[in-house]
Amino acid sequence: MLTIMAESRAPAPDPFEDRYVDVCTFRTRFWQAGRTGSAVILLAGIGCSVLEWQNNIAVLAARHRVYAFDMLGHGLTDKPQKNCYAIADLARFTLAFLSAQGEASAHFIGNSLGGRIALECARLAPTRVKSMVIAAPAGIGRETALTMRLASVPVLGNLLTRPSRIGTRMLWSPAFHDPSFVTESFIETKYALAREPGAHQAVLRTLRSLVSASGFRIERVAALQDVISAILHPTLIIWGRQDRLVPPAHARILEAKLPQSRTILFDECGHLPQLEQPGQFNVAVLDFLSGEDNRTLSVSSALASSRSKPR
Repeated sequence: MLTIMAESRAPAPDPFEDRYVDVCTFRTRFWQAGRTGSAVILLAGIGCSVLEWQNNIAVLAARHRVYAFDMLGHGLTDKPQKNCYAIADLARFTLAFLSAQGEASAHFIGNSLGGRIALECARLAPTRVKSMVIAAPAGIGRETALTMRLASVPVLGNLLTRPSRIGTRMLWSPAFHDPSFVTESFIETKYALAREPGAHQAVLRTLRSLVSASGFRIERVAALQDVISAILHPTLIIWGRQDRLVPPAHARILEAKLPQSRTILFDECGHLPQLEQPGQFNVAVLDFLSGEDNRTLSVSSALASSRSKPR
């Protein structure tokens, strides 16, 4: 008698379950979802965490293995009180996180600081980056908001960014075009993370590695613009037309210098398109990743076919 057993499958992982892994000896919080498709890594901005991806990770995980993590010094990840927050340091931390997950390479999706880190990863380890989606990346040109420039000033910046509910609202309101996104819940969450031990100094160190009183640091901008044309990865640039923190005009700089890039501008959208326009963002990202995966498969199939032909 033939007995057909139902296939036993473990439940799908909860995309919003906090998990932890040691990366370069630092305890690192991450979310993971999806079991099929190519790997995707999500990189948030300064003062942000995995929570910035709450409207995206489950949708992307329908087709991909998705990882979001709290960057060194941010969220619930460890916050060493030393100078390890330069872009190159954070890029190496990101690549180490990828290795800790057993992933050789991934598509990189980054917002603000995360977009700048994605570019640095592509420069440092080009074979580990399949493609990039960079949303309002920081430090492409010099201009940035007054609040960010003031926060970079010694003493004054410490006072302006010292955790408080009023200060949190003042800092985060300009990030959105639609003020209704700045809810009491949003402020409470940001305020709680800002009060984590070591968070204030870690965020300031990260910000000051990129920003001065006159804008994004000229030496950092110049160094990036000198090497960016050598980054050959397919890249989708996303920007909100109403971004008040980093000008959408910086997208033109990127598109002119990145050989394989194209830009999408979202209307009625500020600095956080993945939160403020998640529907548009998810569709644009999935379409882009599908095209890149198909291109990779076509190349792989062509190579396999050529190897199988008799000599």
